[in-house]
Amino acid sequence: MGTLTRTQKIILIVFVILDLAVIAGLAGIIITAMRNTAQPTPLAVPAETKSAVKQPTWTPTWTPTPASTLLPRHTNTPTLTPTPLPTYTPSPTATPSPPKLVPISGAEFDFLLPNRIPGWKWYAFVNYHSGDEYNPDSSYAEPLFTAADDPLRQINGTTLMVETLRWLKFRAWVHQSVTVTAESTVYFRIKAKAFSSLDSLIVKAGIDPQGADNCNNARWGKEIHINQDSGVVTLTSPQIIAASVTDDDQDEAASDLSRITVCFYAEPKYPHVNNAAFFDQAELIVTPPR
Repeated sequence: MGTLTRTQKIILIVFVILDLAVIAGLAGIIITAMRNTAQPTPLAVPAETKSAVKQPTWTPTWTPTPASTLLPRHTNTPTLTPTPLPTYTPSPTATPSPPKLVPISGAEFDFLLPNRIPGWKWYAFVNYHSGDEYNPDSSYAEPLFTAADDPLRQINGTTLMVETLRWLKFRAWVHQSVTVTAESTVYFRIKAKAFSSLDSLIVKAGIDPQGADNCNNARWGKEIHINQDSGVVTLTSPQIIAASVTDDDQDEAASDLSRITVCFYAEPKYPHVNNAAFFDQAELIVTPPR
């Protein structure tokens, strides 16, 4: 501005002041306009007009009344007091008597003599005698009862040996009757061995509850086929109940006793050079009645 004259400077100052005044006026107009726009013109309220009030029209909905629920019928349940059952005291269980060995005469087969067995009896089926026509399948000769003289054939010391002639068979029964308590449970057992040069021998043990003087009605145990390879076997009879004595002539003491018969049997399966059966240590086992 140093190049302007004094007059030019005054003119410029005037123009500036005018500009400022114009700007100020415009600003005032704008502010006033904005204030007027912010205040809304109140709406005219129309005069209240009366109109008839309409009654509401509606159809009531029918709600059914639920049926009443009947209470359950009262059950008259009587209260019973159970009567306790009587308590029974069980009878004491009888302890069974243990089985015991009843002595058998000649049970160890001591003092044997040819065809004599102390304490025992024997019999045999014999249909062949010297000079008869010989049939190897059906000829049976009389057996020979002696003591075994070969230690390999003995069972426990003196041992009964049963054999017959070469190339012949035998059927032999040995038995003994023993007195025991009536109604006792009884069974018999005996040890056996055998030797056969061809096959085997048939051996078995039995018992007769009626005490007959033979083995015809004996009840036999398992039939066993044995030879020298079988070793010592134990033959056992079935268990039996000793029969009661019903003889009116017997006194009361004797009626408590019974007689049974024990038996054993031997027979070669086939005839050959040598067939022999061996027996020892006979035992009678008795369980007295309760």
